[in-house]
Amino acid sequence: MSDFRSPVLVLAAVIVVLAAAAPATPFATPSNPDTGTDTTIRPGDDFYRFANGPWLKATTIPAGRSSYDTSAMLRDENARRVRELVQGAADAVPAGGNPVERALAQKIGDYYASQMDAAAIQAKGLAPLSDELAAIAAITDRDTLSAYLGSTLRLDDGSDTQDDNVFGVWIHQGFHDPDRYVPHLVQGGLGLADREDYFASAPEKAELRSTYRAHIAAVFKLAGFADPDARAARVLDLETALARSHASRADTDDVFKTDNAWRRADFDAKAPGMNWDAYFKAAGLDRQLDFVVWQPSAVTGTAASVAGQPIQAWQDYLVFHLIAHYAAVLPQGFGADAPDRAGQAIADTTAVLGEAIGRLYVARYFPPEAKAAAVVMAENIRAAWRARLVHLAWMSPGTRAKALAKLAALKIGVGYGDTWTDYSALAVIRGDAFGNMRRAEAFLYRHDLAKLAQPVDPAEWSLLPQVVGAVINFSPNSLQFSAGLLQPPYFDFAGDAASNYGSAAAGMAHEIGHSFDELGNIYDAGGRLGQWWTAQDLARYRAAAAPLSAQYDAYCPQAGFCVRGKQVLSESIGDLVGLQVAHAAYLLALNGRPDAVKNGMTGERRFFLAFARRWRRVQSDAALRQQIAGDSHPPGEYRSDTVRNVDAWYRAYDVKPGDKLYLAPKNRIRI
Repeated sequence: MSDFRSPVLVLAAVIVVLAAAAPATPFATPSNPDTGTDTTIRPGDDFYRFANGPWLKATTIPAGRSSYDTSAMLRDENARRVRELVQGAADAVPAGGNPVERALAQKIGDYYASQMDAAAIQAKGLAPLSDELAAIAAITDRDTLSAYLGSTLRLDDGSDTQDDNVFGVWIHQGFHDPDRYVPHLVQGGLGLADREDYFASAPEKAELRSTYRAHIAAVFKLAGFADPDARAARVLDLETALARSHASRADTDDVFKTDNAWRRADFDAKAPGMNWDAYFKAAGLDRQLDFVVWQPSAVTGTAASVAGQPIQAWQDYLVFHLIAHYAAVLPQGFGADAPDRAGQAIADTTAVLGEAIGRLYVARYFPPEAKAAAVVMAENIRAAWRARLVHLAWMSPGTRAKALAKLAALKIGVGYGDTWTDYSALAVIRGDAFGNMRRAEAFLYRHDLAKLAQPVDPAEWSLLPQVVGAVINFSPNSLQFSAGLLQPPYFDFAGDAASNYGSAAAGMAHEIGHSFDELGNIYDAGGRLGQWWTAQDLARYRAAAAPLSAQYDAYCPQAGFCVRGKQVLSESIGDLVGLQVAHAAYLLALNGRPDAVKNGMTGERRFFLAFARRWRRVQSDAALRQQIAGDSHPPGEYRSDTVRNVDAWYRAYDVKPGDKLYLAPKNRIRI
């Protein structure tokens, strides 16, 4: 079972919707590997290979990858689409059409073209940094140092413990007040990936530190600074001091350890050494009274380093991280030279104008009819979940009432948000890559800080439309599925309902389920942090889930190498309940009418076939072993086998005693 307790859970999206085709035998489909079945296999013996056999045989793992699946195919296709949109905007903004979209295309194209103009970037050298370098050189004491550090505060969503600046800020709903946004301060400022990299005695860690120190020295030398080796040593020593106070990744992922409400006065008392008045004034937060401090030890330790570390060390540190931060818009050599400059430029443009790109993407690839159809499906899933919660045996009456309230309050977003970011105040100048990046960061920072004066919007969109994915925000209580996910072959708004519900709806229902399991049971209907199950609920839940854990323990892809049931239990429960709820939602969508037989296949068969095809994947043995060793998601073959616990599957495919997947009714896991 995952111990991840963060209020935001980004989900790997593996949802496939494929239309069934006409059989030559009771279970046959055409030879197309995307839609064909393996008629040499009985569905009740191996439903995964029955559903996916031709595709598995026809699909190879691309060079440089360890696995490949239909989700990866869609990510590749979406990357091609985004590249086409961005590069097309750089070449020429089309005349006519929506004036807002034309203006966005102009900004996107100018930003991308500036990132691609290596000659212009090279010609300017380090001149764009001159004012920042002068500001760092002017630091003389802890007061001016504190003010400079405050001026570098930038957005960070808390998903990564490291950042170029000593702190990042995440403007998000507070843990205990669902109506107010609060700035969450998160640790940062380390060049290596993890705090342990600075202390671990393993030879490879020592080599990593040596390589990093040499890189720092090389940057100083290339920038024309004297004594690069001495500067590099001071930078590494200062980062090591900062790292000693950083929280571990495990603690950072434990929401109860990050739930630290500090008033403004607490910083002076709990983290002496920093001039916090100067820091917060420079950061634009001088009027803010309340904060959440994600890692208190890092705030305390950083403040102590401001007071205790030499100013020269801080100046060297700030110069190095300034150059590292802007490396993508500085001359060649200051950063890692991207083998695919265009790909890097698209990533950089997306980091700034991702929602603008998403708006163009939606206009071309996700029509209003698709959003409307997905909304209807989502509400059918909500209705099916409501009916299920009413009858859950393990929930006490009080807990059930809270679960129903949480379901009713859940904001389910599909495709894209109801409002778009207004980029009109952002100046993008073609040929000014550095200035564009600096202005964009300031624009995005001001945009998020402005939320502090507004009530929380529970429908605030946190996922770019063009990505292939979904996200659960436990706080606030919302769930979002992107336009990049809700499209063929995952979801076809004009296609077969049975397939849509067997695939996309099963994924939606799975993720809604996390709101009521051991991941979501610490956030209430408003997103407040607090346990809302009773101890008896928890005991009954775990007793009901134990047989599913045992079922997965018995899945062994190789002799002596088996799935770890407890490790994958949360996701396995999500798969099972998601399938059951999606089936109930499918029946609701039919409104009492029998579904049509299409290409000789009933709707029930198409439903379960689509579910099995969600999980198709080819992967290397090493990737499979790595997945089983550490992933909370079981291999796709066994996720497909979830059908063996659902009575309707037995009826649809005439599964009988003696079939390898057959379970007697009393042994089918219900939870």
